[in-house]
Amino acid sequence: MNIALFIILIAAVAIAAFIAGRRQVVRSIEQLIEALRTPRSPNETDLAPSGELKRIVDRFQTLQKESLSRYESRLLELDHERSKTDAIIESVEDGLIVLDQNHGVVHINEVACAILDLDPGVVEGKPLEEISSRNLHVAKLLAATSENGAGAGNDTEFKLFLRGRDHSYISRNLPWMGPNGERLGTIVLLQDVTYVRDQERSRTNLIATLSHELKTPLTSLTIGAGLLTESIPTEVASRQREILDTIHEDVSRLNAIATDLLDASRKSSARIGVERRAIMLDKTVREACRPLAIQAREKKISFEVIADERPIPIWGDPIKLPWVITNLVGNALRYTPQGGTIELKIQREGNIARTIVTDTGPGIAPDILPRIFEPFAQFPDEAAHVGSAGLGLYIAKEIVEAHNGRIFARSELGNGTTFTVDIPMREEAIG
Repeated sequence: MNIALFIILIAAVAIAAFIAGRRQVVRSIEQLIEALRTPRSPNETDLAPSGELKRIVDRFQTLQKESLSRYESRLLELDHERSKTDAIIESVEDGLIVLDQNHGVVHINEVACAILDLDPGVVEGKPLEEISSRNLHVAKLLAATSENGAGAGNDTEFKLFLRGRDHSYISRNLPWMGPNGERLGTIVLLQDVTYVRDQERSRTNLIATLSHELKTPLTSLTIGAGLLTESIPTEVASRQREILDTIHEDVSRLNAIATDLLDASRKSSARIGVERRAIMLDKTVREACRPLAIQAREKKISFEVIADERPIPIWGDPIKLPWVITNLVGNALRYTPQGGTIELKIQREGNIARTIVTDTGPGIAPDILPRIFEPFAQFPDEAAHVGSAGLGLYIAKEIVEAHNGRIFARSELGNGTTFTVDIPMREEAIG
């Protein structure tokens, strides 16, 4: 019995001590929470918890300071990124408008403001549809976009009257994507293509003028060559007759090219059309090179035509395709010095009929080579000949591409130039 009472007494004392300690801890935590919640003046004495509680308070204050420091650092980082993004947007030479999913203006750079006659402080946050009700330029942009489709990547061209004249712009819509791949809105780019369109019109007009002016003398030459061919006696030397036949063929070819250029200049595409017939490329090239061989002999230049033994059939224009070969070999004759060499190869490369023209002329500079097929290309070159309009290689490229082929050049200064023309073989050219 005594032992049982003793155990009960000990248990009661332990429970009382536990409850008393628990109440003390609870009171201390309550005091701490109240102290943290209650604003205090700088002169007021801080609550001074001791032991473990003090370490908790110190740790809490340290974490609070670290969180505040990270928050301020993140704010500075975000502000820096936004400033950098704004600077990039403003540095873009084209007009740029950032729209949200409701077509509201999130950002617009100065170029776009100048194009559309807008004030960024007034339009930001407003939908384009609302702005268009009082702005004619924005209305034209939306009208052009709706006519051609407003999908991402679609290009729409429209005109605006600015600074006393019409300007042409291309509008391109690009998706604005979030970090997780979600779509946040649309980015609209406005590119000024006025200069390009002016140049295209000028070139088209010049081609039309040149073609028209060539028609009259070519007609006279055609008549003259025909009369000479008909009137010469049969006993005339074969070489003289060959020269007359060559003149007649070249004049006819030039007349066809001039007519085609005139027709192309009247179309918006300004592309040269071709008439496809079943021809043998090797035979066509050899016939086109007959008058060129005479010129090479007169200039004391070695000119050789090398062709595969098997015929090379293609679908090609019997007038325009020989003109390409004549132009390439003619350029080689023009720039190759006396005693030089010109080689023309016609060969098969798989399903491709390949024609290669190589000369030992002065070559083409590396900075000029990529631009030799541009229309009206004129380059400062001591070997350049006065009177060239810079259209020959451009027209040759148009004709080759109309045959679903390609033309390219390799050259080094002092080591001559090689032009290569690839045309699909007849089976692959059908259709």
